[in-house]
Amino acid sequence: MALGYRGGTEGGEVLFGVPETEIPSEEARQDRFESGIVRAFPPFLAACVALVAALTVYLGNYTFAGALYCTCAGFALGFAALGLVCVFMSSPGVIPRRHVLPIVIALPAATAVALNRFGTGQNEFVVRFFDMFGYSTSFSSLLISTYSITLLMFLVAYGVTSVIVGYFRKYFYRALLSLESPSEARGARIAKWLFKVPDVLDVDEVVLDPEGDDGFDFKLFAETASSLFILGVAVCTYIFLNPVFLRAVPFGEMLFIGVVLSLFMSPLVLPWSIVRSLGAKALSSAPRPFYLWKGMRERIYQGFFAVSVFMMLLTISAYMGSDLLRITTTYVGYMAFMAMISVTTSFVYVNVFYRGFKRGIVRSFDRARESMGRGGA
Repeated sequence: MALGYRGGTEGGEVLFGVPETEIPSEEARQDRFESGIVRAFPPFLAACVALVAALTVYLGNYTFAGALYCTCAGFALGFAALGLVCVFMSSPGVIPRRHVLPIVIALPAATAVALNRFGTGQNEFVVRFFDMFGYSTSFSSLLISTYSITLLMFLVAYGVTSVIVGYFRKYFYRALLSLESPSEARGARIAKWLFKVPDVLDVDEVVLDPEGDDGFDFKLFAETASSLFILGVAVCTYIFLNPVFLRAVPFGEMLFIGVVLSLFMSPLVLPWSIVRSLGAKALSSAPRPFYLWKGMRERIYQGFFAVSVFMMLLTISAYMGSDLLRITTTYVGYMAFMAMISVTTSFVYVNVFYRGFKRGIVRSFDRARESMGRGGA
């Protein structure tokens, strides 16, 4: 069965850069893994909510800042636990783990050295994140904290990405095919809203033209990391430069909330990124196809205008007498860790999940097309 993209080689046909004979076992393993994630997610989500409630009661902090802190802590711990399970259940990835391990060891150490070299403002950011050693800014404390944050980043990235991939592989092809339904159908209306398809455009057919994925996709890795970084900085600008947060949320809790929120930025990037990689486009009577990833990105990003109000918030903070030096050092420290979060999440996605993610959607899309009595993509 055709699964979308084929490239010819002398030794036979290759499907997305992998010999066709190797696909079934890999797909079966990935399908079992992601089906388990989808089944386990509702009770897992309930467990996270219960953990948040338990933390709130245990800490006895029922303020807005306390509730936000406990929510971030509960979901970070929950997804870290899920990520630990996913590390052992998922495929090893394009780049073998033995090659990844030295980088994982070296990157936190290099970050700790850089933060130790450039002053205590950034050190405070790291050490107070974990509240270790009485807010000590010694290098050993900083190093331990940096490794702890890196481990948290890695596990949460695994957990969050596993959930996104599981649900999208199982259901996303239906959203694509819903665009071909009559415009008055409920599924078509939802799909057109999601992809921001103009009302005047009557979709005749949705076509997939997937990119190849032979080896590690460095271009996709760089694009995903940069998108996560820009979005994370934009959204967390509201936290670090918003006068309401600066006055209502204690400094240590604000740092924690900012970093944990950044760990959950991938649901705002990976969905439209995979649609772009699929080459999904809507054909109609219009002279040009409508590329669905552009509308989806605009829909997901709608409401996030933090970058455009950066200077306005900075001016308000200065007017209200906020400590601009503390804001600046905190912001610079956060950006360093946002870069680490972006690189870690992007690497986990591209190295471990991307190929199976894309192939699974194409396979489901083609099978659904065949069941409808139409040709594959």
